[in-house]
Amino acid sequence: MDQGRSHATSINTFMHRLQKDNHTTALEFAMFHPDIDFGMEEQFIDMGGFQNPFASPDFDKIAFDEEYSFIHQAVAYGFGSETCNNILSHRRDRFFEILNEGWDLYMSDSLFAVCGYGMAEISGKPHVMMHSTDLEAAQGSLKAFSRNYATFVPSNLPFTMLDFTVSKFQHRVWATYDWFGSFIFTAFVGNFAQKWALRSIIPFPYFSFSEYNRRSSFSFTDMPDSLFPPASRTNDFFSFGAYCKSSHKSLDAEFKTFIEDPKSKGTILIAFGTFVDWRKAPDHYYEAFSTVVNQLTGYRVIWSMKGDRPSGLGKHVKTAAWVPQNQILHHNKTVLFLSHGGLKSTKEAICSATPTIFVPMFGEQTRNAWLIQEKGFGRIMNKFKIDEDVLGTHVNEVLLHPDYQNNANKFLTHYMDQPIPTLDEGAFKFNRLIKYGGKMPSYFYPKALNLSYFTSLNMDLILLPVFFSFLISK
Repeated sequence: MDQGRSHATSINTFMHRLQKDNHTTALEFAMFHPDIDFGMEEQFIDMGGFQNPFASPDFDKIAFDEEYSFIHQAVAYGFGSETCNNILSHRRDRFFEILNEGWDLYMSDSLFAVCGYGMAEISGKPHVMMHSTDLEAAQGSLKAFSRNYATFVPSNLPFTMLDFTVSKFQHRVWATYDWFGSFIFTAFVGNFAQKWALRSIIPFPYFSFSEYNRRSSFSFTDMPDSLFPPASRTNDFFSFGAYCKSSHKSLDAEFKTFIEDPKSKGTILIAFGTFVDWRKAPDHYYEAFSTVVNQLTGYRVIWSMKGDRPSGLGKHVKTAAWVPQNQILHHNKTVLFLSHGGLKSTKEAICSATPTIFVPMFGEQTRNAWLIQEKGFGRIMNKFKIDEDVLGTHVNEVLLHPDYQNNANKFLTHYMDQPIPTLDEGAFKFNRLIKYGGKMPSYFYPKALNLSYFTSLNMDLILLPVFFSFLISK
């Protein structure tokens, strides 16, 4: 992928599993500054001296001030395309150096890997789509997965529908609107930016993201099936996401001593991922959170935030630019997690059986929070209605009612109850794919892949009664 540390780390776990089967895996990544160790061969493209488009203030504005929808996907596709255009304009030799190493198969991120798509296309080698969360609406349609767009919880769930249910007509209408809107913005608006970025290596008729998805050999996703509602699938789709990362690494002494204070009734962790910077949050965000945590003197609060520690926080509150989130969540004294709802944080809450309060900021985070709320061990806060009364009510509700912890324990049992560990099953399917040279026999794939989208989405059947009604009326 061209960038996206979060997406890269989602895919990493599966890459490491493939390494155990003696596959050579490498990560192509646009590096704007020194990054983390991804645990594999790193084919970095050094973009030092260039501004990372995803570091734009526009992302902060979306996170704090706007309701995220499929329209915002245009911003993300535009930023990814801008990075790829800079790579091909200024780091072209490095791009072809990576390309010419003779890879057997390309595994490309489903959203922002624009130059990765270009590598796969001009190499002529087969490619697999890697979805860091569940299948996006457009990609599911492009692969003919036949999901019912009206009854499926939308990726971009609005705050007005935190009680989403398929039994409500208006909710089904919104789900349909979101599905087709996402399709249009991906297949047309986003693809226009991708065509522009790849124009120097893929000439007219230029790159087609729709065709690229259709021809993919497989679709792998990190979204656990046990978390998601049942959905239709085809042979060429697999979720490897129901796994838990090891938490056996010991805590640093400073965190361990703080957490295990004998006077503490439990630990509360506040961590909103790498994108959410509290220094850029509206004043009322910090005021509400600081007021509430200062009242929780019987607990130990760990608050992940960049920059200097703000004044006025009590001694029972520890701030740090980086926290060992997984280790803290697995500690037996941790009783509550406040999170943005990214998939990795969501899965760490599941694996540690930690009751969670979500404040979704953008992307599919509201949907992730809704999934946990449905399982009974999470609550969702509307980011536009944050104040100390609302936050305090949510915190006290979770801390004072044991049902949240009991439901978290119960769901973890279901989550881990797999006939075969999903990473092992995914590796088996991947090895079978390699056996056939990166592309399964044609009978493996759904026939709908060879139909037009108009037909595979049953639009012809929907419009037929309208046509006959028109003829009869004439």
